[in-house]
Amino acid sequence: MDELGFTKIAAAVLSTALGIMVIRMLPEIFMHKDYPAVPAYTVGPMETVDAGDAEPLPFPQPEWVAAMDATRGAKVFKKCTSCHNVEAGGANGTGPNLYDVVGSKPGSKDGFSYSEVMSGMDTNWTYEVLDGYLTKPSKYLPGNKMSFVGLKKDADRAAVIEYLRVNAGNPLPPPEPAAAEVDVPADSPAVVEAPAADPTDQKELTPEKIEELK
Repeated sequence: MDELGFTKIAAAVLSTALGIMVIRMLPEIFMHKDYPAVPAYTVGPMETVDAGDAEPLPFPQPEWVAAMDATRGAKVFKKCTSCHNVEAGGANGTGPNLYDVVGSKPGSKDGFSYSEVMSGMDTNWTYEVLDGYLTKPSKYLPGNKMSFVGLKKDADRAAVIEYLRVNAGNPLPPPEPAAAEVDVPADSPAVVEAPAADPTDQKELTPEKIEELK
């Protein structure tokens, strides 16, 4: 082997050794002087956000209102026809007749034997109460007689409630989307849009208000 070839091999060996030394020194360059005992920086525990701690959005959201479709509701309601009907003057079945139910008092349909918890509800069938109940009746109102598993999809519940709303002698107006609450700095005047009123809450309806809503 000539001198030039030997020189190239020696240079390659030295370059490889130097590269290995640099790679081994990199951690020390970026770590604390007392490495390996104490790192130059530490990462604290990561904060996680529990979805259960999030504030629920005011009801109803625009997407829910937009999903109020009586045609679709009639199709979804077929799941309920073994127990209910929505005919004016219709007979009660396994469940009560649901004509004119939106905005009415729970447990008020003549001729039907309701559970005590249903008869004792201190509210009307507002849009929000209906939505919560139809999500899972046994969870929303434990002890009631309805064995229906519930409607998981928001759009299905909104559609069925719209179908029930229009099946009435004098249907109540549909709800307005609720305005979201806005966080305001402590040193600023608090200006917060209140959620839209639920027209199904008949506790607050007077003849004058009903005329205004028409």
